[in-house]
Amino acid sequence: MGRRHKNPFRTGFRDRTLAHWRTKLVVHPPGQNALPLRLVLEPTAPPNGKPPVRIFIGTEPRQLRAERVLIWSIARHRDPGRTYEIHLMKNIKGIERPRWATGFSHYRYAIATWAGGAGKAIYNDVDQIYLADPAELFDIDLGDKGVGAINDSETSVMLIDCAKMAPLWNLDRVKAGDGHKEFRASAKAAGLWGHIPAAWNARDGEIPVEETKLIHYTTLHTQPWKPFPEVLRYRESPTAGPWYAAEAEANAAGFLVFTKAAPSVRYGELLEQYRLMHGFEATEAAGSEKAEYFAGRTLKKSFAPIRALVRETGSRDILDYGAGKGKLHAPYPGAPEGSRYRSQPDWGDVKIICYDPGYPPFAEPFEGQADGVISTDVVEHIPVDDVPWIVDEMFGHARKFVYVVAASYPAIKTLPNGENAHCTIMPPIWWRQVFDIAAAKYPEVEWMMCCEQKGRFGTIRTLYRGKGGKSAPA
Repeated sequence: MGRRHKNPFRTGFRDRTLAHWRTKLVVHPPGQNALPLRLVLEPTAPPNGKPPVRIFIGTEPRQLRAERVLIWSIARHRDPGRTYEIHLMKNIKGIERPRWATGFSHYRYAIATWAGGAGKAIYNDVDQIYLADPAELFDIDLGDKGVGAINDSETSVMLIDCAKMAPLWNLDRVKAGDGHKEFRASAKAAGLWGHIPAAWNARDGEIPVEETKLIHYTTLHTQPWKPFPEVLRYRESPTAGPWYAAEAEANAAGFLVFTKAAPSVRYGELLEQYRLMHGFEATEAAGSEKAEYFAGRTLKKSFAPIRALVRETGSRDILDYGAGKGKLHAPYPGAPEGSRYRSQPDWGDVKIICYDPGYPPFAEPFEGQADGVISTDVVEHIPVDDVPWIVDEMFGHARKFVYVVAASYPAIKTLPNGENAHCTIMPPIWWRQVFDIAAAKYPEVEWMMCCEQKGRFGTIRTLYRGKGGKSAPA
């Protein structure tokens, strides 16, 4: 019996925290997306007539930074005359994931189904960046093979012929619970397993960077973006430099995966749910239950820190982003009845501008800036993929400060479609990353972010503050 070789990319006992060893149970939340989220990078030069490059990325919400930088690397190295279709496989409905090591482990085997059983597609794990044009990989001729990978077991980067693989790798088998071994075995038994050059999946420096077309940060405890600090003891990757350089480029370009002009599909779906919950027409009836939905009363808990920020910055006007019905605000002196302008005696002589896209009286978009932007009981109601551009928009409206509270626990309310009203429940470190990304673009804006979690003995509040692109616990 041959001696087993040690896996150089393995995360061992000493690389994990006590929290990991206490639980060791990975629980993936129910899926929220009907299909992979689709992004299209249109040609920025005269089209060259070549077929679109299709890329499917296995990802999950905690991989916010990695996902953004991977997509930036595609945009950075793409052929400007060609279309690139990017599909984010994340939290898909109807697929149970009880034994998956990550939140996206087996989605890769449903690509042929989602691609319509035709054409080619690239698969990438989210923990990678391109150093060359993905079209070079996409255009490789697989011959009589149905899948190409760097070796007989590595599936983190693959080129897939969807017509050949659809009978063997499909959504039905994924839903049935087949695992990596079963999928690999079926491809090999059919003689469909092929190979691609090693430069397209260079794992943690196993190939010199100058010879690499794609870097794969496969060692969990050296991933530069540190997505799971509560369960891993991170060390620096030997190839971290290119990743940090790519993130700095994305920051300088103000790059976001989704934007206000092109939000996720789920954003529009949830906005309609909140319009229904506000029940604007029903609020005329006295005692209507809907009249109190999102009344804006949770703002009271934040009166003191907002008052302090107003005094520190000398702010004279504030945008209440996601104000709900703004029940805690008083009418603004001289403003007509029904105006979006309000006052808050607790903060002194400050004009409040109410904005809430789900509540008709305040739904008109706010243009321009205010000294401060506040938002409570809002960001946790936004789809996870749209939170970054919403926070970026808040910063864009602020001259002096941004103050946000995020609840990291399920809501009491449910949406009309039966889903919990808190659709983005993430830990404090994730929220800090969102704000760090936005703050890099607006270094003159001071910000404060409070993440609330439910503990055994009450609410746990984690507070971060930042300015000039730097943040720290407050």
